[in-house]
Amino acid sequence: MVIEFSLDDGNPANPEGSVPLPPYEPNVPEPTTRADLMKCRNADWCQVLVPVRSTFVSDLCVLPVLVPSDWVPVSLDDRTAQKLLWISEGGAKVSRTSDAVCPYPNRPERYEHSPQVLCKQNLLGHRAYWEVDYDGWVVIGLVCQSAPRKAHEGPSGLGENDGSWGAGWSGSCYQAWHNGENVDIQLPQTSTIGVYVDQPAGMVKFLLVEGDGDKEVQLLHKFRVNIREKVFPGFWVGTNSFCLIRRKDQ
Repeated sequence: MVIEFSLDDGNPANPEGSVPLPPYEPNVPEPTTRADLMKCRNADWCQVLVPVRSTFVSDLCVLPVLVPSDWVPVSLDDRTAQKLLWISEGGAKVSRTSDAVCPYPNRPERYEHSPQVLCKQNLLGHRAYWEVDYDGWVVIGLVCQSAPRKAHEGPSGLGENDGSWGAGWSGSCYQAWHNGENVDIQLPQTSTIGVYVDQPAGMVKFLLVEGDGDKEVQLLHKFRVNIREKVFPGFWVGTNSFCLIRRKDQ
């Protein structure tokens, strides 16, 4: 006998296919190394085989357990993707290779003009870390639910309004964006950016992930934030560019 436990908590606020995030653990020191970011903060759900003994039979059951980690398996929400963006690899990759339009249906949550897409996971009340491989001109960041998505609502680009924060490669240097203002950052380019969010503590950090084998992180930019609404990972993607959300085992 094998019992399967669903990772879906039945909450309609969790979009289809997203894993519910674990409870927030307060009073945790700010991580400064990649090893810190990959261990013992919140928890990831996983499944393990547990022996179950009864009067008649000994069986194995598949039970959900919590394994400590800040890492959150974020996934793209194609319902929000602007029509120049193409979602692939099971919701892990967003690409913009030409002016070809993807035949998405019109939806109120979809970006109208800005080439952006959000993830399914709402990080309000949570601590999280994820990493993104990229190529080309991209901005990676965090977007509040109320931030503009349509032309008549105001600037909707990631970091162009007061409800989003982003950082990325501009083609010649790194830049950090918020509320229409940007800062140029002169650091050697890497192919991976990490994002650390501690919403209750009011912190968003962008990190460059460096090295082969045992990787390390270097601070790219840090924002102090005051977020009081649903907030989601987001991506702005330029022409001939892509972002690929990394798996934890990569």
